[in-house]
Amino acid sequence: MAIMGGEERRVTSGGDTMEHSSRKEISPTQYKVIETVFMTAFGGVSGAVLGGIVGTVIMAPMARRYPRALAALRRTQYARSYALEGSAVLAAWFGIESIMRGIRGKDDLTSDMVSSSGGGLAYSFAMKGLKGQPAHALCNSAYYAAFSGTIETIKSRNAQDAFYTETRAMLSKLGLEEYEKNFKKGHLTDPTLPLLTDSVLQEVNIPPGPRLLILDHIQRFEYKLLYSYMDQRYGLYPTMVCC
Repeated sequence: MAIMGGEERRVTSGGDTMEHSSRKEISPTQYKVIETVFMTAFGGVSGAVLGGIVGTVIMAPMARRYPRALAALRRTQYARSYALEGSAVLAAWFGIESIMRGIRGKDDLTSDMVSSSGGGLAYSFAMKGLKGQPAHALCNSAYYAAFSGTIETIKSRNAQDAFYTETRAMLSKLGLEEYEKNFKKGHLTDPTLPLLTDSVLQEVNIPPGPRLLILDHIQRFEYKLLYSYMDQRYGLYPTMVCC
């Protein structure tokens, strides 16, 4: 039996039923292209909205207050100018970021700096067009990449430090702050503290004396360390912990 004109066609032969869907599956390459187009459009619209708000709410009043420092433009002119620049920056930024994610398969510092440098180039072209000097465009690109890379590095470092809160407190209490880098080198985060042994600490090049102090401290405060880890992971409260 065949049904024509529908989304599905069912073919029965020898008691076996086969269903063939007319809807084609999207390949990974097509999906990446669609995602890039969508992210570019989304960035363009978002940048236009944000730029328009900045031009209308912030820059236009500032121009009236400081006429010597800023060009005397109408509110709509400021909104249009900043909307165009914001749209170009975020469209290029989001689009390149999507492409880099498809190529590298991850979001990292390199991808972030490449996408932000593209945003800097787009800003230069939106502001001065093709008449702008290449050196100016390259400076904008480098500035955006450096700024974005710095922010991403700080965020990554802060996220990493969050895994060493108890470790840092313990080492500070014992006067062994100089060995924090050893813990980070061995990825000995807070959840691993109750599991530490003399051989593990030796592998990260901590001398015998400090090793004894660290292991003694962990043995004394093992319950506190376990509770701290459970509290960070599951959001426990003191009343929820059995005595």
